[in-house]
Amino acid sequence: MAKKKKKLIKYNQTIRKIFGGEGFDEGITRVPLDNLIEMAMILSLKEQHLTKADLVKAFRRVWSNGDTADRALITEYLKSLDTTFKVDKTVSSQEARLEKIDEILSTIDHTPGEAVAIRELFEDVKLKKITPKRIQKSLMKLRNAKKRNSLEEKFDGAFDDDGNFHFFHSFAFKIFDEQFHKILELSCRPFEEEEILTLDEEELGKRLESCKESAIRKREEEIKQFLEIASKPNRYLDIDQKLKAIKRIPENCDFAFVPIPSEYLHEILFNQFEIKDIEVLSDSFRLFKKFEKELFKNPEWKVRYKLLLEVQMRWLYQAIWENEHLPIDEDFEMRRNEVEAQFDAELIALKDALLSEAEGLEMRDEQVETIIANSVIDAISQKEVLEIPYKTLKRINRHFARQIEGLKLKKQREELLARTIRDFKNLFPLAREMGRKLIFHVGPTNSGKTYAAMEKLKEADTGYYLAPLRLLALEGYETLKNSGLEASLITGEEQIIDEEAAHISSTIEMVNFQVDVDVCVIDEVQMIADPDRGWAWANAIIGIPAHTVIMTGSEDALEAVQELAEWLDEELEVVRFERKSPLILNSNSTSLKKLEPSTAIVAFSRRDVLALKEQLSGRYDVSVVYGNLSPEVRREEARRFREGESQILVATDAIAMGLNLPIRTILFARDSKFDGQSRRLLTPSEIRQIAGRAGRYGLHEEGFVGALTGPVLNTITELIDEPSPSIRGPYRVMANFDHIDLIAKIIETQSLSEILGFFVKHMQFDGPFIAANIENMLEIAKMVDLYNLDLKTKYHLACAPLSLGSPYLESVFHRYLISLERQEPIPFNLPEHLPQVAQTSDMLFEAEEMVKEVSLYLWLSYRFSNFFIDTENALEARKILNDFIERSLRQGVFARACKRCGKPLPPNFKFGICQECYRGGRQIRRYIKK
Repeated sequence: MAKKKKKLIKYNQTIRKIFGGEGFDEGITRVPLDNLIEMAMILSLKEQHLTKADLVKAFRRVWSNGDTADRALITEYLKSLDTTFKVDKTVSSQEARLEKIDEILSTIDHTPGEAVAIRELFEDVKLKKITPKRIQKSLMKLRNAKKRNSLEEKFDGAFDDDGNFHFFHSFAFKIFDEQFHKILELSCRPFEEEEILTLDEEELGKRLESCKESAIRKREEEIKQFLEIASKPNRYLDIDQKLKAIKRIPENCDFAFVPIPSEYLHEILFNQFEIKDIEVLSDSFRLFKKFEKELFKNPEWKVRYKLLLEVQMRWLYQAIWENEHLPIDEDFEMRRNEVEAQFDAELIALKDALLSEAEGLEMRDEQVETIIANSVIDAISQKEVLEIPYKTLKRINRHFARQIEGLKLKKQREELLARTIRDFKNLFPLAREMGRKLIFHVGPTNSGKTYAAMEKLKEADTGYYLAPLRLLALEGYETLKNSGLEASLITGEEQIIDEEAAHISSTIEMVNFQVDVDVCVIDEVQMIADPDRGWAWANAIIGIPAHTVIMTGSEDALEAVQELAEWLDEELEVVRFERKSPLILNSNSTSLKKLEPSTAIVAFSRRDVLALKEQLSGRYDVSVVYGNLSPEVRREEARRFREGESQILVATDAIAMGLNLPIRTILFARDSKFDGQSRRLLTPSEIRQIAGRAGRYGLHEEGFVGALTGPVLNTITELIDEPSPSIRGPYRVMANFDHIDLIAKIIETQSLSEILGFFVKHMQFDGPFIAANIENMLEIAKMVDLYNLDLKTKYHLACAPLSLGSPYLESVFHRYLISLERQEPIPFNLPEHLPQVAQTSDMLFEAEEMVKEVSLYLWLSYRFSNFFIDTENALEARKILNDFIERSLRQGVFARACKRCGKPLPPNFKFGICQECYRGGRQIRRYIKK
C-alpha cells in the first residue's frame, strides 16, 4: 500500500508540472480534443465517440479511481506530447473567439453544418491563432473527410491515415477435394490526398472501384500459387494440418509466407528437432535446445546448458510449406562445437593457472579439477549458459590459495563432523534407551484411526499428541480436557501450561525431545513426504522418547514407516482401519444452482474461494476456509457450518487435514492446483484425502463426491481409485541447535547462513536420510546475519513463521531485528481505522497479513519475552482482526469486477474486463478509425 501511495503522489506531482501548477481536474479541460480521443483509445474508454465535455468527465472519473496503471498511462501520454498546458491569461473570452470565427466564415463559402464543426474545432484555440488560412485548411479537411466517409460507406471499406483503402473480400479456396471461402482484408491506394478536392465523387468512385478490382485479381493469383505449393506432399504437415492451417489464415495474410499455427510449428520443432523452448519475436523465432557437456571428460561432472539459434520467421514458414530440408540440427551442431571448444580452452587455461600457483605442493590434477568443477557446475546450472562467469573466475582465483593451505585441516574437520552427526538416530539418546514400541494406524479418512489413537492416549498416565496444524493441536488439547484430563497446549504462538498436567498437545515442530512419556500420537504421518515440513515427522518418529509411539496415516505411508522401524530396530505393529461410511461418486456434474445443504466445494486458491462464495451468497449462507485465514477464523467458519448457520462450505484443500465437519457432499471446483512451483493435476492421494471428508461417520450414512464441471468430474473419476505410489526414502531430517552449534565450532563461523548451507550440502547420514529442505530458513538466516546477534538468537529467529513472499511482513521482521540488536523492548500497537467489513479482496488480504504479524510477534514473545512485551495487545489485536475478517467473510463482496463497467466476473475468467465491454471497445476503435 505504501508503494502504491508513493506512486500516486509522484503522478500527481508530474501532472501539476504539465498543467502549470493546477491539478488534473482543472488542467484536463485544456487538453485538445484530438489528444483526448487518442488518450481514450489508449485506455479503451467507452466515451471515445462523445464530445470533449464527456471525455473530460470520463478522464476525471478514471483519475479519481486511483488506479496506478491508468494514472501511469495518462501521465506518460501527456509527457510524450512534449508540451505543457498552463493557464494562458492572454486567451480571449469565448465570445471574442466565436465572433472572430464567424467574421472569417462570412468571407468563405460554407454550410451551416461546417460552421458548427469549425466552431467546435477552434473552441480551445488561442484568439491570435484563429486565422482565415487555418479555418480554410480545416474546411478542406472536413470536406475531404466527408468525401472519404461517403466513399467508405458506398464501397464498404475504410481509409487509413496514409490514404490507403482497406476492404474485405471473400475468396474461394479449393484444395484436397474441399471447397470453402475465406474473407480476407485487402488494401489499395486509389488516389492521392490532393486529388480528393479536385475530382468529383463519381470519378473518385471509378478509381476506387478499379483499384479494388486490381487488388482482388492480384490476391487471387497469390492464392492460386500458394495452393499449388500446399497441395504437394509435405514431410512436416499432413493434409488435415494443412487444411486447418489454411482455414486459420488471418484476414491480412501475406501469401508469400503463410503462417503455420503455433501448435503445428511447436510439434515440428519439438518432436523433429528436440527444441526445448521457443521465443517469438516480431519477425523471427529464437529456438532453444539443451545439450550436455562433461567437464574434464569426467562423466560425473556433467552440466546441462542451453544454446540459442535465431531463425527468420519468413524463411521458416516458406521452407515448411515448400517441403524444404530444415538445417536446424546442423546449425545447432556447428554452434555447439564452437561454444564447447571455447569453453574447453577456458577450463584448461584456468586449470593450468591454478596448478602453476600450487607448484611445490602435493596437488593432483584431479583435486584442481574438482575445485573448478564444484564452482563452475553451480554457476552454469543457474544460468544454463556454457561459460565461466567472470565473478566465478575471480572467486576461484581469490580463494584458491586459502583452499590449498587449509585443505588438509578442512578435510579433517569435515570428517570429524560427518562422524559425529552421521548416525542420526543416536543424536536422540533418550529415545534409544526406552525400548520403544511402534504402532501404525493405517487407513483412509473417516475410518476412526485418529480417534482410536486418542483413546489410547487418554488411557496412558503420560502422553504427547503431535499435530500437523495449530488448529488440530487446539482440538487435541480440548479433546483431552473434555475427557477430564489435565493437559497443556504448546504451539509456536500460544502456550497454555498446566504444571499438574501429564498430557501435552503440540504442533509437531514444537516437540520437546527431552520429555519422556508413556504414549505419543504422531498424526498424519504421510506428511513425512512433504518437501518443506517432512523433516518434523522424521525427527519425531526417530527421536520422540515414548514407550509407545502411535502413528496415524494413509496407506502410501506404510512402506516408509516399515523402513524406519526396521532401521531403528524397533517393534512395529500395523493396525488397519476401514472407512466407516461408504463414499459414492456422482455420475453427473453439479450446478451451483442445485446445491444441497451440508455440501463443501473445494477450490485451490484464495481468489477462487472468494469468487465462489460471492456467486453463492445470494442463494445460501456460506462459510469459507482457506490457508491464509488464521486458525481462529477457520475454526469459527467451521463451527458455523457444523452448527447449521451456513449450508455451504467453500474451501481450499485446507479441509483435507483434520477438520471434523458434517459434510455430506464434496464437490471439486478444479482438478489442478498450484503447489508453489508449478500448476499440476491433483494426485490420487490428494483426491482421496479431500473426498474422504464426505459422509462423516455418525452424521451421514454415506458420503458423495462430485464436481462442478464435466471435465473435472472425469478427472476425479479416473484418479480417485488409482493406487498412490508408496512414500520412499530418503527422508529429510533437520539439525537442532546442538547440531548447529557443533558445526559452527568445527567450521569456525558464526554466520548462520553458512552453517545451514554447509549442513544441507555436506551432511551425509547412515540410513535413508538426507538434509531437510530449508530454503525458507536459509533466506531468513541471510537476513539475521546482517545484524549483530548471537548464534542461538539467530537460530531461533530463522525458525520463525515468516512469510518471505510478503514485503509487509519482511519489513516488520527487519524492524524487530533492529530492536533486538539494540536490546530495546518491542511494543505492539492495536490496529486503527478498521471499517465494519472489508470493501475489497485487497483490504481483506491486508487484514490477513496483519494477523500473520500478530502470529509472528506471539511466536517470538515465547522465545524473547524480555523484548516482545506487548503480548496482551497482540492477543487483543488478533481478536479485533479475526472478528473483522469473520464479519467480512459473512457480509463482504469480494468477486472480481470488470474494470470498465463494474459487473462481477465469473470465478475463473482470465481477463480483467467482461465480454460486453471488450466487444464495445472494438466497435469504438472501428468507429474512430472510420
